[in-house]
Parts: sequence; structure tokens; C-alpha cells
Amino acid sequence: MVTAASMNLRIARHSEIMGRHGEGERWAEQLVEDGRNRAVWISGPPGTPPDPHIHPDFNEWWIALDGRTQWQIGQYEPVVSNWGDIIMAPAGFAHDIRPKEGVQAIRFGVTHPNSNHDIKGVAPCRLIPVDDGQTNPNLIHTKLKALVDRNGTSRDWTEIVVSDNRNYATYTHELPGQSPGLDLHSDENRWWVVLQGKITWSVEGEASFVAGPGDVVYLEKDTSYSINTTGELSSIRLTVSAPIIQS
Repeated sequence: MVTAASMNLRIARHSEIMGRHGEGERWAEQLVEDGRNRAVWISGPPGTPPDPHIHPDFNEWWIALDGRTQWQIGQYEPVVSNWGDIIMAPAGFAHDIRPKEGVQAIRFGVTHPNSNHDIKGVAPCRLIPVDDGQTNPNLIHTKLKALVDRNGTSRDWTEIVVSDNRNYATYTHELPGQSPGLDLHSDENRWWVVLQGKITWSVEGEASFVAGPGDVVYLEKDTSYSINTTGELSSIRLTVSAPIIQS
């Protein structure tokens, strides 16, 4: 059951979320409701029974965090995620999720605001391999490490990982010491998940704050802000924004 945690906090800290629950417990907290998505932090210890189901008319995707989780999507062979990976179940694809390693296997699920598990999935009669040669966005399994290996760590870079009718999500790798100007989004709520390093958010009219790995930052529309990687190490963040409309 999803608990009624405080939603759309300026920052939801990984340590505080985990600290509200005992080790090895099964639980879920909704952290974001942005008008396009319902985003839920989910804990499943190894051995949690699966609940295969289908969403016929929208994509559902997850950010893998602590532990390791196995995902069987549609007719594809199971894949196992690591920290920061993105896993997507396209509309109409059954998905079977099984925590595998760690005291708690944590995933941050991004689904439609009206999502439910009413349509149950059926185990496929045969499985096909996931094609690792395809390029993002919207892969069944986007491996963060593969993108870091491809782009390196000596420069800033951005990769699109989700692009559909609800979201435009990117990984951004940023070196420390950048000094960006203020940004503002007048027509959308935007949020981030920090995956590596330390990032300072400076929000107009508020005290600056630092977010670290696993923290979730939320900004409502018409909020001026800047983002700066701090410390000696580069940072990686996932940005979740509204879809880009082609004119």
C-alpha cells in the first residue's frame, strides 16, 4: 500500500525516506504529483512476491536505486538493474518486478496519475533477448554506466533517456565549478533525482540547499532557480520535465 507521505517537497532526502522504515520492510511512499505523473518510492526486499500487470495506454518507468532488481518486460528476457539505471515498460507490455539483492531493493516508479494494477499480466510463452545495440531514449533498460562509459567523465554531457507524451527525461553529467544563470519554467513543474555527487540548488527567495545521491528535488512552475555542482567530484542528475512539443 502506498503511504501518504508529504508530496512535492522542495527536497526529499534519501536518508530521511529510508530512515522512516525498518530494514527489509516492504513499503511505498508517493513523493511527486506533478500533473503528468505520480512518482512513488518503492521498497521490496528479496523474496517479495511479484505482481505482473499491464497498463494498456501509457508507459511506466522506474529509476533503480539501492540494491538490485530483476525486471521482465513484455516478451523480453529478464534484466537486472544497478543504481541509476532506467527501466521502461511501454504501453501494453506486461511487467514482472522481482527484488533480487540487498536488504532493500529500492525503485522510484514514474506512472500515470490514474495508474492501477487491475489488468494482470500473463507469463510469455517465449522470451527474446534485450537488444543492447539500440540507442536511447525509451529503452527497456537504459544503463547509466554504459552512458558514462560512452561519454566519459572529463566533460559536461546530457543524454535523453525518456521522451513520450508525458515526459522528457535526461541524464546530465556536470563538472564542478560551473556558474549558470537563473532558469525558470513558466508552464511546467519540474523535478530531479541526484544520482552522483553533490548539487546546490539556489531558489529565488529561499536558502540554498545541497542534494546528494538519491535525493529528489521538486520545483513548481514559475520558480526561478540555478543548479551548481559543488565539491571536487562531477555530478549526475536525472531531470524530469514536460514533453517537448514539435511545432
